[in-house]
Amino acid sequence: MFRATARRSLPRWSLPQSPATSSSPLPFPASRTVPPAAQPISFRATRQVGFTAATVVVAIGAGAWYTNQDTLERTSSSSSSLFSSWSRTLSGAPGTGLQPSLARQRWEETYARASEWVARVPGNRLAIILAENWVEMSEAKRTSAGLIASFVGIWLAWRLPAKLGIGQWLAHQPLSGKAITLLTSTFSHRTLTHLGFNSIALFSFSGATFAALSHADSDLLPRSTSRYEFLTLFATAGVVSALASHLWFSRVIAGGLLKRGLTTREVRSAVLPSLGASGAVYALVSLTALSFPSTSVSLIFLPFFPIPIGLATSALVAVDVIGLVRGWRMFDHAAHLAGAAMGAGWYFAGHAVFEQVRKWMWDGQKQRIEEERGRRRDRGVGGWVSI
Repeated sequence: MFRATARRSLPRWSLPQSPATSSSPLPFPASRTVPPAAQPISFRATRQVGFTAATVVVAIGAGAWYTNQDTLERTSSSSSSLFSSWSRTLSGAPGTGLQPSLARQRWEETYARASEWVARVPGNRLAIILAENWVEMSEAKRTSAGLIASFVGIWLAWRLPAKLGIGQWLAHQPLSGKAITLLTSTFSHRTLTHLGFNSIALFSFSGATFAALSHADSDLLPRSTSRYEFLTLFATAGVVSALASHLWFSRVIAGGLLKRGLTTREVRSAVLPSLGASGAVYALVSLTALSFPSTSVSLIFLPFFPIPIGLATSALVAVDVIGLVRGWRMFDHAAHLAGAAMGAGWYFAGHAVFEQVRKWMWDGQKQRIEEERGRRRDRGVGGWVSI
C-alpha cells in the first residue's frame, strides 16, 4: 500500500559523492553557453504558482461545463418539473446528486457503442469478450481505465530514444523553471513497478470516489454523471501536489543545501526530477476516508487483514509527515501530504465550489441547448447530440 501510493519513484535528492560523477537520471539537454549545473538557482515560484492556479480554475470550469452539458442534453425539454420532482425521482433520497434515469441513458449509449464495435468485427470472440467486460464495468472503472491507458502511453514514451528529449516534458525538475511539467508529470511513470502500483490504487479507489461525489449532500442541481468532477479532482490534486513538491525541493531542500556550502552545480545534481500520480491518488484515498469512515481496506501484501480506512489513511499521513521532517528520500512526502490535503479540501469545500460553478453556468447552457433543439425541430431533425 505504501508503495502503491507513492507519487515519485525516483529519489528526489541526495548528496553527490563528487560533482564529476553526479548526473540527473533524466535526459535534460545542456545549454550551449552555460551548463545547467552551473546556472544560478532562482527561488522564485511565481510561474509555477500561476500555472497551478490557472489549471485549477480551468479544470473546475471545464468539469462543471461538461457535467451540465451532459445532464441537460439527456434531459427532455418537456420536463418543466425537473426540479420539483427531483427528490421523488431519486427513490426518496433527497440531496443525492446523481439522477438514475440520466445515468441509465449513459450506460445504454455505452452498450450501443460496444455493440456497434462488435458488429464491425463479426465472429471475433476476443472483441465480444472485451465489449462485454467494458459494458459490465461501472463508469468509475471505465474512467479510471482511461486514465491508466494514458499512464501506459506515457510509460511507452519513456522507451523512445533519449535523444528526442521527451523526458524533459514528462518529469518535473524543481530547478528547471518550467511550469507545464507540474501537470504532465502527474500522468508520467518511468518504471513498470511505479506504473503498476499507482494504477492499482487508482482503479481500487475510483468506485468509492465516484460514489462520494455522486451522493454528496447538495441541493443545487441534478447530474447525469460524476465523471467530469472526478477528472477535475484528479487533475487539480495532481498539479497541486506537484506544486507542493516543487516548493519543498526548490526552496527548502535546495536552499538548505546552499546554506551548507554546496555549489549550485552540486545542488542541481542533488535535486532530482520527479513524476507520478500518487499525489492525485492520495486525494482519492482521503476523500474516501472522510466520506465512508466505516469502510475497511486491505493492504496489497496483506489482503486477509482488513484495516479501517481512517486508521490506514492516518498511518500513511503520519509516515509522510515523519519522512518529510527526517528527510527520507525514497518517496515524495510533500506531494503525498498535499494530495491528501486536496482530498480533504474537496470533501469540505471543493465539491460545493464545483456545484456553485455549475449553478452559475446552468441557465446559459440550458438556454443554448433549448435554442439548438428548437432549430433542430424546425429542420425536422429529432433527438440531440450527446458528448
